[in-house]
Amino acid sequence: MDSGSPPSAGFYNLLGWLETNKKRVAIGAGVIAVAAAVAGFFAWRSGQQALEAEDALSSVRIFGPGETPPPGTAEALAKVAAEFPKTQAAPKARLRAATVFFEQGNYTAAQEQFQKFLREHGDTAWVPQAVLGIAACLDAENKASEAITKYSDFIAKYPNDPAGDQARLSLARLYEQTKQPAQALDVLRKMTEGQNPMGFSPGAQEAQERLRQLVAKHPELLPPPPAPISPSMFTNVMSPPTNVVAPRTNLLNLTNLIRRTNPPLILNTNAPKILQTPTPGQTNAAK
Repeated sequence: MDSGSPPSAGFYNLLGWLETNKKRVAIGAGVIAVAAAVAGFFAWRSGQQALEAEDALSSVRIFGPGETPPPGTAEALAKVAAEFPKTQAAPKARLRAATVFFEQGNYTAAQEQFQKFLREHGDTAWVPQAVLGIAACLDAENKASEAITKYSDFIAKYPNDPAGDQARLSLARLYEQTKQPAQALDVLRKMTEGQNPMGFSPGAQEAQERLRQLVAKHPELLPPPPAPISPSMFTNVMSPPTNVVAPRTNLLNLTNLIRRTNPPLILNTNAPKILQTPTPGQTNAAK
């Protein structure tokens, strides 16, 4: 564009271009409008689905502690999770369905729901509950070996989970059932280590009681008592080494030692001084 052109020249050029390409512009505008409408529809539909999912979930009667779920509760919850898989209600419905199946004793169906939860909602904060749920299902089905593996995985991945003590107690029980008392002892001992004896947690208190019972049944798990001290050990300690050369006795040191260990003697000054060293030239008679 010429630098000497008036400011309105560019605007008129744009109008000319639009007039020439108005068909293509109309098509492009239509495409943008349709895309915006579709995006808006999906956003609206997503919001509607979220509301419908929450309504469907709330319509399933939630049972309280100690209450038996009405028949069909677990199936209704699983249906909500299947119909609204992309909503926030789906993981809640799936986890509740698994829990109800477990409460009803249908451990196979409960495990299936827990596994579906992990596949579909593995990025939620409720994953540890599903992992523990699978271990509990295997435990309830008397699949001890598989349950031990799942409980161990749960404890390793989520050591500080609130349900950790319950998982450890279950793991120790399965070790006892499968005749592995040493492993059970290790699990229970770790639960009581570092605990304040005056303020044990409920899990640590139960672990301590289970430890007593376990040791009572398996006294061989206790460490052996220390070996008794034999007289020969004292002899070896008190006797000097044979390869050490004893120092030569000094007469003066020996005399001083005798004087320290015995009371002083009152000597007769008139007695012959037999301990004096003879002077040169002195005869034997004068001694």
